Amino acid sequence: MKKLLILLIIINLFACQEESKQSELIHLKLTEIDSYGPFEKRFGFLDWTPLTEKGIWGNTEVETTGTPKNWTKSNVTQVWFDAHQFAYQNYKQGNLSDEFFNDLKVSWKIDLNKRKLSEKPINCFVHVAIGKNQNDELEYIIDTNYDNDFSDEQILKPTPRAFELDYQKLIDNSKSVVAQISTNNGIKEKEIKILVLSTSDGDLIYNFPKIAETFYQENRILVSNGFSNLTYDDKSLIAIDNESVEFVDFNEFIEIDNKLYKNLGVDINSNELRLQEMPKDTILYSSRVGFNAKPFAVKQLVSNDSLNLNFFQDKLLYLEFWGTWCAPCINEIPNLKKAYDETDRNDVEFLGVAVFDTKEKLKSAIEKYEINWPQVLDTDSDKFKENYNVTGYPTSFLIDKKGKIIAKNLRGEKLLDTLNYYLKETK
Repeated sequence: MKKLLILLIIINLFACQEESKQSELIHLKLTEIDSYGPFEKRFGFLDWTPLTEKGIWGNTEVETTGTPKNWTKSNVTQVWFDAHQFAYQNYKQGNLSDEFFNDLKVSWKIDLNKRKLSEKPINCFVHVAIGKNQNDELEYIIDTNYDNDFSDEQILKPTPRAFELDYQKLIDNSKSVVAQISTNNGIKEKEIKILVLSTSDGDLIYNFPKIAETFYQENRILVSNGFSNLTYDDKSLIAIDNESVEFVDFNEFIEIDNKLYKNLGVDINSNELRLQEMPKDTILYSSRVGFNAKPFAVKQLVSNDSLNLNFFQDKLLYLEFWGTWCAPCINEIPNLKKAYDETDRNDVEFLGVAVFDTKEKLKSAIEKYEINWPQVLDTDSDKFKENYNVTGYPTSFLIDKKGKIIAKNLRGEKLLDTLNYYLKETK
């Protein structure tokens, strides 16, 4: 009995050592820069819809004054720096119900144990007044001092969005505000720029042009949160600053000096990027080209048959995440139908994953657009879109006979030709 006990202790000790070795993290301090770097410049809209017309969110409205009287059209909108904090402090103020906030915790993945949010209101958003003057020109005002009064602020004109702009100059000339971020170490303040542009459709768009940088083994690593949230709750996209820039999302793998590391994202509490070196003999699953596709188990909408990744062995799988509400997805259906009709099911199978949809809407779309390939609802799976890091729609993956991702985001009129190319390459 003593020998067995000693053996169990040794086994447990060895297992703990192995786990500790694999879970050892690399912590890299970050420095922030006012720039877009090599990342895509994504913008949000400054909404013309009054907050009072946005359901329960209307309860979060704060009265403001000082909007120019000569504006022929106007609105005051909220620009959030930290969506999780904004929702939480309004919940604590009684502006959002228990049921609504609990739903947000699930859909927004608000983890109150990961980061301490402030119960007292902080400057996690800023008011922006938008309008048109008597000459029908777009203008805007940012409440930079948070006094809810626009009369003491400068009226600004947006730069029209164009293909070629000196973005760094625009960033340097943009208005700054001091945002407050709640962390486990207290409230942190950071000065940020808000860049506002106008579109040809008469809209105003904005973002926060700020990235972070760090260094590891003489490599400069850049980090982006998508330019819409300062906390990295939703996004931690990293890139090595070299000639062939490679973008790696949260929980994906990046190669640095012939070694693979997992991007564990940014810890806002310590202002650090976390990387984990992966053992060479580990089987790695990823949503990136060249890696094994992550296993999944779903139920087909019409037949209710169970489907998993192994079901598609010995053939290519064209996997598409889409939605009946998504105009680009609907526009892509004719290309998919042509590719599906003119390829052999023994060679390639198609699987559609409808996201943010209902069974009724998906069935209606299948009938309306005569979709013949299998369809599943993302809600009938276990974190399907999250496991494949899908944030835009449509997003497609081409998976080979061995379960490896060989291409991503194939679409357009040449989809059939592209699939035929990969079919020849994989035979």
